[in-house]
Amino acid sequence: MSSYIHLVFSEPPTTVSDDDYNTWYDAHVQEILSVEGWESATRYAIEGVVGADGSKKYRFLSLYELSCPPDVAVANLAAANMGNADSYVEKKGTDEGKLPLPDWFAAIEFGSWNCTQVSERITLHPVAKSSS
Repeated sequence: MSSYIHLVFSEPPTTVSDDDYNTWYDAHVQEILSVEGWESATRYAIEGVVGADGSKKYRFLSLYELSCPPDVAVANLAAANMGNADSYVEKKGTDEGKLPLPDWFAAIEFGSWNCTQVSERITLHPVAKSSS
């Protein structure tokens, strides 16, 4: 996995089916991956477990692997008019490209985080078997 990732949590409007939302979002990911620094994405349905009661209720997570530091990748996204919902709406108003903006887009709730790796991948160390 990359040393840099960007997490986007989202909650679609209740009037949109998960299938419709995921179909649109999967196509939207292709727009994002066309921007320099955005290498790959994996999408997840999420469910809160520990300490999630008081937090924002997001149901989906997109994990983007970046090929450069997050501030650079996010700046590239902003330069492509996809840095936030307002600039994305403005971009689509002048050129929808291959993916039309759904009329429910403005009702999607988003939260995002930049992440920089602070350790190598950690796995369980095998315990040496003792002879009996």
